[in-house]
Amino acid sequence: MKFNITNTSKRSTHSRSLKGFTLIELLISMTITLVIVGLLLGMTKMAVTAWRSASAKTRSSNIAQEVFDTVGRDLEGLVIRSGNDFEWFSIEEGEGELGPSGKSADIPNPLQITFFSAVTDRYNGQINTDDDEGGDVSTIRYRLVYQDQIEEGGDEKVYALYRERIDPDETFETYLAGDDIGAIGSFNDTIERANFLAENIVDFTLSFNFEYTKDDSSKGYLRQVISPGGVGNDLSIKGDSVLVGGNELDIPDGGSSPRLVGIDISALVISDGGMNALETTSIDSDTAFSEFLNEHGTHYSKSVIIPQP
Repeated sequence: MKFNITNTSKRSTHSRSLKGFTLIELLISMTITLVIVGLLLGMTKMAVTAWRSASAKTRSSNIAQEVFDTVGRDLEGLVIRSGNDFEWFSIEEGEGELGPSGKSADIPNPLQITFFSAVTDRYNGQINTDDDEGGDVSTIRYRLVYQDQIEEGGDEKVYALYRERIDPDETFETYLAGDDIGAIGSFNDTIERANFLAENIVDFTLSFNFEYTKDDSSKGYLRQVISPGGVGNDLSIKGDSVLVGGNELDIPDGGSSPRLVGIDISALVISDGGMNALETTSIDSDTAFSEFLNEHGTHYSKSVIIPQP
């Protein structure tokens, strides 16, 4: 009897070639695949997180820059005249809704600011035309509140800074040569939607730098920060005096009347994600709010040199 060894060998080889992966091989392949997918997901999450963080910082920076550009221009055109008893600059604590109800998340520095400025937008682009409003001094008002930007009394509330510019003609007729410019008119007009400047501003503070002359003719400097609840909770600059909390600014013996030479602007901008988180985060104390702002907010500052007459 003869055996066909060649055919048997071919059938055996063909049979082995039809075998699939073993269970161990499949498990190893799945494990490697899962590891790779996990790494890709982790890298994607890190990239998305980094993008969101960079995007939030860029937006916050843009908001701060817009505020500083506008406020800086207003202050660079600041108008103060000596030799009189008129008020030229006024800061006082504001009123109104300062934060979400039921939370200790109120605006820490809710100030109302009024001053005079030769700002460049006083003509509305109509210089030397029949529509030129004339005059060179406008009244400027700033106010920080917590309210809906779209609908009056609406529920979509945010922290927002408003800027109102009062035309030179009304400034001349109503505001100039007054002894309490902060009490003239209504700050409710300031927070109308047309005067909106920037949102997500939780804190907006001005710090004043004054110069005086000592007995020996050298220069001395004083810095005054206005903060509600503190000693300096309001400020008034009149022709030849500066009042803080209703009292004359304390100048060392023999010093001359103070002169405003610079103002430091600071702003705390909260991210959009922070504004959304504000609705769901439990904030029941000032400490909790500070921690929340440290996580979701960014501080910015700018110094403005006041031109001297």
